[in-house]
Amino acid sequence: MGEKKETKDMTIRELISSDTYKRQFAMALPKHLKAERFVRIALTAITRTPKLANCTQASLVSCLLDLSQLGLEPDGRKAHLIPYGDKCTLIIDYKGLVDLARRSGEIADIHADVVCDKDLFDYSFGTDGKLVHKPALNKRGKPIAAYSFVRLKDGSSSYEVMSLDEIEAIHKRSKAAKEGPWITDWNEMAKKTVFRRHSKWLPVSSELWQKAIEKDADTPIDINPDDVHVEQPGKPEVKQPESIEHKPEPITPAQKKTLEDLAKKAGDEKTFEILTALKVNSIDELSTEQAKEAIEKLTKVAFGKK
Repeated sequence: MGEKKETKDMTIRELISSDTYKRQFAMALPKHLKAERFVRIALTAITRTPKLANCTQASLVSCLLDLSQLGLEPDGRKAHLIPYGDKCTLIIDYKGLVDLARRSGEIADIHADVVCDKDLFDYSFGTDGKLVHKPALNKRGKPIAAYSFVRLKDGSSSYEVMSLDEIEAIHKRSKAAKEGPWITDWNEMAKKTVFRRHSKWLPVSSELWQKAIEKDADTPIDINPDDVHVEQPGKPEVKQPESIEHKPEPITPAQKKTLEDLAKKAGDEKTFEILTALKVNSIDELSTEQAKEAIEKLTKVAFGKK
């Protein structure tokens, strides 16, 4: 059978199942993940959360493209697609962050857990720092804290602890505070919150990690990659890289192919108009951020969405 012809009145399900977007996902996904499986999981996510079908197609496709570049699936285990008004937002789960952290090649073991008031728990920082957690076997009680423990491949280890009040302060400032994983999987989000804070002290500053932090809808409430790290008692000061001139990242091959396909549907006049507004003469001159904006605008034109 031939490719299904795409039209302006395609539903979001038809759009992400189209050959055009399957190719884009395939180009961005790592080799061990297949586009057909990725699309199937995305469709399942829409079935599980029907409000996603009411989100703008551009915002949902953007989140899916981001996930494919990160090599994560919207399966509700490593990442979540959450409707926020008419926009789809991306929440990366604790397991997703751990997956990305392990790819740094520096980490031997990661463990995070929630502490309840009936557990045996003790910790201290400094030269004789220690972390001890023995969960109660029955009726553990209410959560009082969460911690993250990491052992690096060089044999060194470190840990971070956050109180319930600190975690809830993050929770309340989240875009998805009243729906999504903060409601259905509080423990996982608590572990993610403390691990994300812990990551400030870990050698996980890869390109994929930074992208995940930027795209995670919780990011603005806790970690800004540009934050200056303040020395804490018992923790080594992390040396910050020397300031260098920031150059915009060039358009990726997946973005270029997506824009070329969308340009064919939107027409030369509209494409030129959008490129001119972005102050470039061709698709090749776009930066990564400009390409995202162009994809969103051309998607609206190509598929008739306002």
